Amino acid sequence: MGAVYGDCRVVHRQKESLSVKNAAVESLSITDDIGIGIRVIYEGCWGFASTTRVADKSRDSLEKCVKRAVDTAKSGRFVRRRPVELAPEPAHVCDWERPVEIDPFGVDLSTKLELLTRCSQAMLSQGARVGRATLSFRRDRQVFANTEGSLISQVLTESSGGLRATAVGFGRTKTRSYPGSIGDDVQGKGWEAILERDLLRHAPQVGAEAVQLLSARPCPEMTTDVIIAPSQLVLQIHESFAHAVEADRVLGHEADFAGTSFVSPAMVGNFRYGSECVNFFADATIPGSRTSYMYDDEGVETRRVDLVRQGVLVGLTTSRETARLLGLDRSGGCTRAENYFNIPLVRMPNVSLAPGDVSFEDLLSSTESGLLLSESGSYSIDDRRLNFQFCPEVGWIIKNGVLTEMVRDPIYSDMTPLFWRKCDAVANEKDWRVIGHSCGKGTPNQDGRVAHGTAHARFRGVRVGGRAER
Repeated sequence: MGAVYGDCRVVHRQKESLSVKNAAVESLSITDDIGIGIRVIYEGCWGFASTTRVADKSRDSLEKCVKRAVDTAKSGRFVRRRPVELAPEPAHVCDWERPVEIDPFGVDLSTKLELLTRCSQAMLSQGARVGRATLSFRRDRQVFANTEGSLISQVLTESSGGLRATAVGFGRTKTRSYPGSIGDDVQGKGWEAILERDLLRHAPQVGAEAVQLLSARPCPEMTTDVIIAPSQLVLQIHESFAHAVEADRVLGHEADFAGTSFVSPAMVGNFRYGSECVNFFADATIPGSRTSYMYDDEGVETRRVDLVRQGVLVGLTTSRETARLLGLDRSGGCTRAENYFNIPLVRMPNVSLAPGDVSFEDLLSSTESGLLLSESGSYSIDDRRLNFQFCPEVGWIIKNGVLTEMVRDPIYSDMTPLFWRKCDAVANEKDWRVIGHSCGKGTPNQDGRVAHGTAHARFRGVRVGGRAER
C-alpha cells in the first residue's frame, strides 16, 4: 500500500485482580483478551490502527486494519512539520520469557482470598476503620514483527500485592500502606513475589501505624536534613527526573498529558542536574523488575543507558524517531505501548538512582537532626517538571542519629535541580531495590508499566512543613 515501514504487535493478555475490604470480598476480576496493533510510515507520517479480529480465517480484517493505518498516515501529510525518520536497528529474531518460579495463575483463588481476608482482619484488630488488602497478576504474551525482518516473541509476567489501613479519629482520616502507596510495588515475578513480602506479618503494624498517625503531632516547619525512603523516593525520581528526560517531552512532541520538560537537548553533556553522588541510569535488563524486557515495542534490543553521571546530565530516554532527531546512532530501547490498541510512546525503563557506598544504618547515625520521610501521599509538580511539592504518608523525627517521634502530614518542596544538588549521600546496594508502579502518559491516556530502583538518600537543607489543620 506504499508504506516505507511497518510493524505489528500481537498482544494476548491475562489479568487477575482481587480486593478484600474489612474481611469481605470487595472485587474479583479475571480478564483475557487478544488483539493486534499495526503501525506504518507513509510519506514521512505515522499511521496506526488496531483490531481484535486476529484469529479470522480470512485476511480481510487484517488487511482492512492495515489500510486504516495507511489512511491515517496519509491524512497527516497536511500537517507534517518534518518527515519521520528512524534511527537504525538491526533485525532481531528471538523468543524470551521473564523468569517465574511459581505461576501466579496456578495458585487457587481460595488461597489468595484467604490470605487477603486474614490481612484485612489483622489491620482491623489494631483499630483501623478500613483494612484493605489486594492482589493483582498479569501475563502478556506478545509477538512483534516489522518490515525490516524482526520477529520477536516475549512473555512478561508480573505480580503485586499490598495493604492499606485507614484510621479515623480526632476529626482526621489517616492511612498507612505496605509495601508502598503507589501501585503496591509491582514485581516482574510470579507468586514468589507475594511470598517474599510476607503481607500477613506486616498487616498488624500497618493497622497500628494508621491509628498512631491520628494522634501524632503535625510535622514542624523548618529547614532541615531529610532522609527519603525508597517508597517515597521512587515517586520523586519518577516525577522530577524520569519524566523530565523523556526525549519526546524534551523535543516538545508530548505536551497534552502532564506537560513538557525544562530540559533541552543543549543541556545534555553540560547541565548539572544533581550533586556528584547522583547517578541515574535506564536499564530494562534488571531481573525481577516490572519493566524488565529484552526488546522494546519497536524491536530495539535494550541496554543500559547512563542519564546522569556524577550529577551531570549525559543522556535521555529515546525512541527510534527521537534518537534520529537528536543525532544518536541508536535508540535507547525506551519505547512501549500499554496494549495492542495503543501506539508506542517513549516510556521510562527502570530509570534508577544508582546506589552509593554507605549503609543505611551509617546514613541514619550520621544525621544529627532531621526527618525520615516514607511512603508516597499526595504531590504536585508544574508542567515543566521544575517546581514541586510532595506530601508523604508519614515522617519520623531524627535526633542524634536515632528515629524518635512519628509526625503526620509532612510536606517538602523545592525546584528540581536545586533539590538533587542537595543530595549528599545514597545508601549502598544492600539497601537498593526496584519498585514497580503505573504511570499515565499520552492522549488518549496510556496507563503504562514503570519501575525505579533506589536506596535511601539524604538531602541537606530541605524546607519542610506540615499540612494546615482544617
